[in-house]
Amino acid sequence: MKMTTRFAALSAILGFLSIASAKADEGCQAQSASLKEAIAAKPTELLQIVEVRVSANPGCACEIVKTAIEVSKADVQVVASIVETASAAAPDKMRLIAQCAVAVAPDSLAGVQAVLAKLDPSTGESSPSSKDAKSAKAPQVADTWNPLDFPGGPPSGPPGGPGGYPELPPGPPTGFPPVITPPVKPVSPTGLLPNN
Repeated sequence: MKMTTRFAALSAILGFLSIASAKADEGCQAQSASLKEAIAAKPTELLQIVEVRVSANPGCACEIVKTAIEVSKADVQVVASIVETASAAAPDKMRLIAQCAVAVAPDSLAGVQAVLAKLDPSTGESSPSSKDAKSAKAPQVADTWNPLDFPGGPPSGPPGGPGGYPELPPGPPTGFPPVITPPVKPVSPTGLLPNN
């Protein structure tokens, strides 16, 4: 009975979550539809419209940027400007905004990367502890010994092989095999005669 109640409660929770996510998608689609109308009405105020919409609804930043690029038929420079404006309005969504812009306009990849480098210069190939991305030092890696580095030098490892020295010397035997004679009990003459 307890398991049935648990499964019913879990199913109800998952149902409510799916409804909530569907409503969030509908909200972004509604934002996208109203953005199309706003850009069509005032195409000269494209960047201001994007900034206002992204700052008001950062969860829909991707859809807003995609719609702005598609509706305005933006070239590479305009795409970079849209990414810069949207990233300034929602800095925590900067990477998502850039990925969405490149997904819609793949030819603007270099411009979008330049905008990201300008807005967030400390990220990239530098180490996380560097103070300035331009003067980051290469990390020092200590040379470690590799057991497979045998060809350039003498063999290394434990003496005699992986398990140490073998019990028998390596190679063919050099002499005659040892003859082991079993111990012989001395036989007494009295032991052969029957007891009287």
